[in-house]
Amino acid sequence: MCCTSLLFPGRPSSPRSSPACPSGWTKYGNRCFYFYNSQMNWASAERACIRLGGNLASIHSSSEHSFLKALVRSKKGSYQRTWVGGHDAVREGVWLWSDGSKFDYTKWGSGEPNNLGGKEHCMEINIAGSTQHLNDEVCSRNRFSICAKNL
Repeated sequence: MCCTSLLFPGRPSSPRSSPACPSGWTKYGNRCFYFYNSQMNWASAERACIRLGGNLASIHSSSEHSFLKALVRSKKGSYQRTWVGGHDAVREGVWLWSDGSKFDYTKWGSGEPNNLGGKEHCMEINIAGSTQHLNDEVCSRNRFSICAKNL
């Protein structure tokens, strides 16, 4: 950068700007998030996110969780139950993020995860109710979803 003006006379050197998210994505921290505005099951949502160059969103802090809830509300006008990338499909009770990142944050709703009926292996942000916490849900249910990718 310091030598740009020497290589290209008349062109001032400029500091690097932070990378931008693609159109339709929203930047938060060092990642871009995309609200998928059609309902599908968890596996289809993960595949849709992969096609966009990301994965279903992983959540790593309370502030990121709040951001995702606000993103859903801004896109739908109200809170909606929405898929994120958590699952315990490999081993019951051992939660993983589909993007492979460390599972270092949870804000489960009261009594969750409960694996109701032995069939709840995917994570949603259950923001339809007043608690707006994470919930385990049957993976075949159709939900909106949030994709994420690193900048």
